[in-house]
Amino acid sequence: RVMDIVLSFVTGLVSLVFYPFIIIAIKLEDGKEIFGLQTRVGRNNQPIKLIKFRTMEFNDDGAWNSGIINRVTKVGRFLRKSRLDELPQLWNVLKGEISLIGPRPEFPQAVSEYEKVVPYYNIRHLITPGLSGWAQIYHQAHPHHGIDIKETKNKLSYDLYYIKNRSFLLDIKIALKTLKTFISRAGR
Repeated sequence: RVMDIVLSFVTGLVSLVFYPFIIIAIKLEDGKEIFGLQTRVGRNNQPIKLIKFRTMEFNDDGAWNSGIINRVTKVGRFLRKSRLDELPQLWNVLKGEISLIGPRPEFPQAVSEYEKVVPYYNIRHLITPGLSGWAQIYHQAHPHHGIDIKETKNKLSYDLYYIKNRSFLLDIKIALKTLKTFISRAGR
C-alpha cells in the first residue's frame, strides 16, 4: 500500500501536466463531458467507480447489449493507444479503491456472467484490483467491450498465478514491464 500511495501521488502530480491538453482536445472534438465514471467490481465484490478520460461517445458503463452503438472518438482512440485515458485512475489508487498492480477490475455485468460459468472466477476479488497486472502483460487476447467466456478463462489463469505468487518483487517486475510497454507504445 505504501508503494501505491507514494507512486500514485508522485505520478498523479506529474500527470497533471497532460490534463489541460487532454481536456482541450476532448472539449474541441465534441464539447461533451471530459471524464467518465465506470462502475467496476473491486475487492470482496464491492462496487468501485473508476475515473477515466472519456474515450467513447458516451458512458455506457459496461452495458454492451443495450442495442445502442457506442463508438470510440478520434481523440479517444489516441488516448487509448497512448494509455493517457487511464491517468485519472491514479487518484483511485491513492484512495485505495484499486492498486497499481493486481487483476484488472471488470464491469458488474461481465462479472455476473463469468461467476456463473467460469470456475473460481471470484477468487480474483479476494485482493484489490489493479491498474496493471500479470494478465495485462501476458494475456494478449483479453475480452474488450463484450463477454468472452473462453478468453476470460485464459485470463483468469494469469490472475490466479499472480494471486498465488504475488510479492513485492513480482509487483516490481510487472511495474517495469508495464512501464516498458507504455514507453514503447509512446515511441511509435
